[in-house]
Amino acid sequence: LLRYLIYQQCTYMQMEAIAEKQPEADGKHQRRATNAMIQPFLQFKLLFYMLGTTILVALLLGTFLYVAFSDLIQEMYSGAGVTDYYSEMIQLQLVHLFRYCGVLFVLYIGLLAFVCIAYTHKLLGPFQPFNRHVDSLIEGDYTSRVGLRKGDPDLFREYAEKLNALAEKLDNNRQI
Repeated sequence: LLRYLIYQQCTYMQMEAIAEKQPEADGKHQRRATNAMIQPFLQFKLLFYMLGTTILVALLLGTFLYVAFSDLIQEMYSGAGVTDYYSEMIQLQLVHLFRYCGVLFVLYIGLLAFVCIAYTHKLLGPFQPFNRHVDSLIEGDYTSRVGLRKGDPDLFREYAEKLNALAEKLDNNRQI
């Protein structure tokens, strides 16, 4: 798994370098599904923490259910006082319950992965324009400005405005 994550990070960095060099005609960078993976290590780390917590809760819930229904299960297998029909029905219902829980758990993992990647992309996405802007300033291009997406938090907008003001001031000082 670690090798895969390292490979993904290297691949991501190569794709990011290509995307940096090829903006669209209007100067904006293209939106792609692969752009959602901004910091794969951080995004997968959050996902694994969430999955670990979910598995722990599922195990605790399973233990609770086993303890709660252990007497019923014991009665069912001993056959004392329970007819074969009811015993088979309870077994069948337990099998269905575990199947449905398994399917729901798999769906939950998929939904959790999507939400973790989308949410971390929402939080980390604004750092990409900041990085491009700072790189441009380092290269001496003081005409570069930070452009954020419509839904980015206001906190990032304040920093973008400050960086843009800095770039404008540097550009004015260079022209003097």
